[in-house]
Amino acid sequence: MIINNGNRRREIEMVGHKQLMLSVYALLFFLSILAPTLLPSPVQAVVPAVSVNPSSLTTELEQNFNIDIAISDVFDLYGWEFTLSWNPYVLDAANVTEGPFLKGDGRSTFFAYNISLIDGRMVVDCTLLGWISGVSGSGILTTLTFCPKNSGECSLDLYNLSLIDSNEQPIFCQTSNGYVRVISPHDVAVSMVDVSPLLASIGDPVNINVTIQNQGSYAEVFEVTAYVNSTIIGTQQTSLNGGSSAKVSFTWNTTAYAKGDYIILATVGSVPGEVDLADNTRTADSLVTILTLDHDVGVVAIKPAKTVIGQGYDFRVTLKIGNNGVFSETFNVTAYLNTTVLGFQTVTLSSGTKADILFVKTSSSFSKGNYMLSASVSPVSGETEIDDNTLTFGWAVITIPGDIKGDFVVDIFDAISLANAFGCVPTDLKWDSNADVNNDNNVDIFDAIILASHFNEHYP
Repeated sequence: MIINNGNRRREIEMVGHKQLMLSVYALLFFLSILAPTLLPSPVQAVVPAVSVNPSSLTTELEQNFNIDIAISDVFDLYGWEFTLSWNPYVLDAANVTEGPFLKGDGRSTFFAYNISLIDGRMVVDCTLLGWISGVSGSGILTTLTFCPKNSGECSLDLYNLSLIDSNEQPIFCQTSNGYVRVISPHDVAVSMVDVSPLLASIGDPVNINVTIQNQGSYAEVFEVTAYVNSTIIGTQQTSLNGGSSAKVSFTWNTTAYAKGDYIILATVGSVPGEVDLADNTRTADSLVTILTLDHDVGVVAIKPAKTVIGQGYDFRVTLKIGNNGVFSETFNVTAYLNTTVLGFQTVTLSSGTKADILFVKTSSSFSKGNYMLSASVSPVSGETEIDDNTLTFGWAVITIPGDIKGDFVVDIFDAISLANAFGCVPTDLKWDSNADVNNDNNVDIFDAIILASHFNEHYP
């Protein structure tokens, strides 16, 4: 009998392979049972987080505030960069400073930022310098300062965040945005004073409507007061929620008031914490004129263009006249220097109206000296109250051209006065009409030449 040794060997190898596989399966099953007791529990990795801190903030207008960009639970941080955006209508970025996290313990850093106020966006980045390991833990990356511009709500959106470790590998992290609410501070105001009618006879009621506003974000309780000139005609207490407005009405009984023009104004009392008080008072745009139930004209005001006039130059004076009666009137208006007529006109005024009458006369016909300036209107038919038909202004001086002080000598003091007003026109705060020697509404070199040509002259 012939035995095939090759086939026998293969049969033995297959039996051995099966036994080995059964042993391996048995070992794996045994290890799967013992693994929970033999191996330590796996450690759950903590994901770093970068956040806006505080996450929510309420602040008042024009009150700067700081927020931090903070990091937590980071390992081996070598550099970082982020973009932050906000609503540019609500906020302005005022400053960016590096936080202590990377540069602590004397480490050197490179810190940079770029701000676009128009877009409401900034890019900020920082990195360590040198071949050193990164920083681990939690801390502040940067501090941002903002200035509120307008009340409203605004999110602080953190994005495009990159964290790099010392091997120049990215670090995965989570981000948290912020939120800012800007409110208006305590602030109440008078926004309008409406008066009707503007012409009233003595005894007629005048209605005053005061529009008030709460320009802040807090509910307020305060008083509203209406005045005629400096006399209180009424006070009311009111309350307004933040951002709202209302009208408060008063009635002025004119029975005890004389004829004439009156200023109407209103005030609101300041509330606790209020800083802006400039708008707590408002005056009506127009005067209220109280008329007599009769014929009545008068001189309201005398307004000379200047009170010191160089001899030979024009003297200009404007008279404001009024009709305080209930009838249309025609009457004469006269201006005087002492008893000499400076000018004469006949005018017609309807009831309750006023007019400015200009008189111009050369001073050549007047001697140098002091003159009393006055004006009068002729009484009209049926007029009984004539006390206001005449008005005296005071002294006007006709003197040497260039004598700005009016002391009848042209000297260094006049030169100083001209120098102080040099270059000015009537709308300037430093305007001095007497320094305008030649009456051209401009204090300039031509006035200086006139002064110089009469320097050291005196009268008499």
